Amino acid sequence: MGNIILITGTPGVGKTALAKSLSHKSGFKLIEPNRLVRKEKLYTRFDRARKTYVANEGKLRRRLEALARSSERIVLPTHLVGRFLPKASVELALVLRLDPVVLYKRLRARQWTKSKAWENTEAEILDVCLQESLSLLGPRKVHEIDTTRKSAAEVCREASKVLSRGNTGRSGIVNWLARYDPLELERTI
Repeated sequence: MGNIILITGTPGVGKTALAKSLSHKSGFKLIEPNRLVRKEKLYTRFDRARKTYVANEGKLRRRLEALARSSERIVLPTHLVGRFLPKASVELALVLRLDPVVLYKRLRARQWTKSKAWENTEAEILDVCLQESLSLLGPRKVHEIDTTRKSAAEVCREASKVLSRGNTGRSGIVNWLARYDPLELERTI
């Protein structure tokens, strides 16, 4: 059984807040992949257009595998789910979701450009992080949490309950496409 609790979702849904709360309250070791990549130089180059380092997925996966060999539980917040993730070490993925209108406004309040905020809002509408998690880990290891209208403390309590129950899996609870027409939404926000 793995010891990594993956917290994923579109940027702005509350991954970092939840990861910090779980780390503080439950004693999980917090590992933020972006910081790890920069600190240990696990990147191939700096992407000036996106203003971010491009991770060397092989090096990052090997480093995470080494960290996962410890007996302590690790909480790993990231919006990226891919080849860098040592999937055998993942106990559970918590996929955080947020109403696209709320998300877009939150990202714009963070001074994100309209195009970057909309790109991430589209990813939320289309369930990108959820689908990637399901594809990589399977439905028994993926639990979806709608964070809309919930405080950080409420989200943490819900996540803690999920973790105490084990691999139950619960996805498909959020369907933004049933609520919003993406083209109409883009014109209104």
